[in-house]
Amino acid sequence: MNQESSSFNPIFKQRTVNPLLYKASVELGLDSMLAHIIAGRPLLKDAIIEELIYPKLKYLSVPSSLADIQKAAIRVAQAIQNGEVIGLETDHDCDGQTSHAVLFHNLVHHFKHPETKIHSYIGHRLEEGYGLSEALAKRILSTKVRPSLVITADNGSSDELRIALLKEAGIDVIVTDHHMIPKAGFPKSAYACINPTREDCGYPDNYIAGCMVAWLLMTAVRAQLIAANYLPIDAPTLTDTLDFVAVGTVADCVSIAKSVNNRAVVLYGLRLIEKGTRPCWRVLKPFFNGKLCAEDLSFRIGPLLNSDGRLSTALSSVSFLLAKNDTEAQQWIELLQEQNEKRKLIQKTIVSNAMQLAHKKVAAGFYSLCIYLADGHPGVHGIAASRIKDYFGRPTAIFAPKQGMNGIITGSVRAIEELHVYNALLEVDKMHPDLLIGWGGHKGAGGLTLQLSNFDVFVASFESVVRKQLAACNIGPTILTDGMLGPEFLQLSFVDLLKKLEPFGREFEAPIFELEGVIQDIKLMSDGTHARLVIAIAGKYYKGVWFNMRAVNGAMPIEKNQQVHFACVLKEKEYQGITSFDLHIVHMQAKKEVEIF
Repeated sequence: MNQESSSFNPIFKQRTVNPLLYKASVELGLDSMLAHIIAGRPLLKDAIIEELIYPKLKYLSVPSSLADIQKAAIRVAQAIQNGEVIGLETDHDCDGQTSHAVLFHNLVHHFKHPETKIHSYIGHRLEEGYGLSEALAKRILSTKVRPSLVITADNGSSDELRIALLKEAGIDVIVTDHHMIPKAGFPKSAYACINPTREDCGYPDNYIAGCMVAWLLMTAVRAQLIAANYLPIDAPTLTDTLDFVAVGTVADCVSIAKSVNNRAVVLYGLRLIEKGTRPCWRVLKPFFNGKLCAEDLSFRIGPLLNSDGRLSTALSSVSFLLAKNDTEAQQWIELLQEQNEKRKLIQKTIVSNAMQLAHKKVAAGFYSLCIYLADGHPGVHGIAASRIKDYFGRPTAIFAPKQGMNGIITGSVRAIEELHVYNALLEVDKMHPDLLIGWGGHKGAGGLTLQLSNFDVFVASFESVVRKQLAACNIGPTILTDGMLGPEFLQLSFVDLLKKLEPFGREFEAPIFELEGVIQDIKLMSDGTHARLVIAIAGKYYKGVWFNMRAVNGAMPIEKNQQVHFACVLKEKEYQGITSFDLHIVHMQAKKEVEIF
C-alpha cells in the first residue's frame, strides 16, 4: 500500500470508464462527453440508461413487493377509519424529519385524520439517543392519551426490546426503515416491518432513503382507503409530498447512481420546491441563486434542517416543513438559522481539535482515525468525521461522552468508498461480542456506543478490520475526476449541456474536470480558508473560487504567476440577470507537484 506524502495533498484519479455503458449512452443519442461522464459512474450492471438519465415517476418500483407493506397499510387504514390516536416516531436527522413530514401531511391532508389524534415523537439526540430508545419508549408510554398505533420512520429495525415494551402495553408498532437489518433479524414484536434490506423482501431497490419507505407506505394506505370507500376512487395521488422525499433522499447521501427511484423522486421533488409549493420553500427562495439543484438540498437545506436535530429535538425543523403560511415559516427559519450558526461554531472547534489528533495518528501509521474528544459534542461529530475523512482519505470515527451516562461514549463513523461501515462494525462485534453497547449504520456511515474504558480495545479492533478491508487499496485523499477538459469546453453552452445529467448526488456526482493554467490573481476570502482566483487558460482568463483551500504550513498553497494543475466543477451563476459560470476549485497544485495515476 502506498502511503501519501506528509502534505496530505490529494491525488487526482481519473474515473474508470465502462465501455458498454458508454456505447449504450451514445446509442441513446447522448452527446459523447455526457456518455463519457455516465460511463464513469458506478451504475448497476443491469441499469437501463434511459430510466436513469430521463427519470420519471412511471419508472418507480412497485411498492407491493415490499415485505409487510400490505399488512401495515391495512392496519394504518383501520386506525384512520376508527379514529385511533397514531404516534409518529422518527429519527432526528434530515431523513427522519422529512419522513415525519411525509407521514403527517398525508395523514392529515390526504386522509383527513385529525391533527389532535396524531402524536409526534422525535428522540432528543443528546438526551435520548438514536432510534426508538428506552427513554423515548418510556416517553411514549407516559403520554396521557397513548397512541394505539406507532409508525416509525428511518429507524426501528434494531429496536426489538423497546418495540416489545410498547407491544406489552397494547401498542402496535409499524417499522418503516432503510438501515441494515441487525444480525438478530428484524424486530419480531413489530406489527409489521417495512425495510427493503430484509432478506425476505422482494423490493428491487436497497438504496432508497427512510423518507421514501415512509412515502411508499402512505401510497399503500391510500389504495386501502380507496378500496374501503373511505376515499373516492379519484382521490389525489401523494406526489405533492415528494418534495420532502427529495430533501431527505439527498441529505441522507443514499446512492443517486444505483437507484432509478431516487433519481425520479429527487428530480420531481426539486421541481415542486422550485415552484414554491409550500410556505417553507417560498421563504427559502432568497437563499438560492438561479435555478435550484440537488446540491442546494445537500449543502443548504439539509444542513439547515439537520442543525435542529444536532442541537435540539428536531421538532422545529418538522414544524418549519409543515408551516401553514409564510409568516409561520419565516419565524421557524429564523430559529433554524440561529441554531445553524451555533452548530457551525461548535463544528469549527471540534474539527480543529480532531484535526490535530488525526495528524498524529496518520504520522503513527494508522489507516483508521478513531478520535475521542472529552469536551466534544455528539450532535456534530458526523459532520466533523466527514471533514477529517475527506482531508486524510481514511475512515474516521469521532467520539464524545454520552450525555447523562457517566463512563459511556458515543461515536459517529464515516468511511471512504472502499470501506463498508456496517460490515466493519459487524466484524468488530464478532471479535468482541460484549464490546459495543449499541451500533448500526449502512455502507458509508454508522454510529455506536461503548464504555470509555473499552475505547482502546475498539480502536485496535477497528484498525485491524480496516487494514484487512483496505489491504489492496491506496490509502490517502483521492479526488475522482472525469479527465482532462479541453479549453474549447469552457463556455456556457457546455455548462448548460451538463444539466441534462441532473440530478447529481452520491455516486452520481457532478463532473469534476482537470485543467491546467497560470494564476493571474489570487485573493483570500472570509476567514482565509477560501480564495478567489483569476486563471489564464489557453490565452483566456477565467474566474474561480477555491473553497476550503488547503494551507501549507499556514501559508497560501499557490502563488501568482504559478503554473497549476487543478480539478474543478463548472458552476453556473446568475447576477443582475446575466448568466455566466465560475470554476469551483476542488483542489489545485503547482504543476511540478502533481501526482496522477
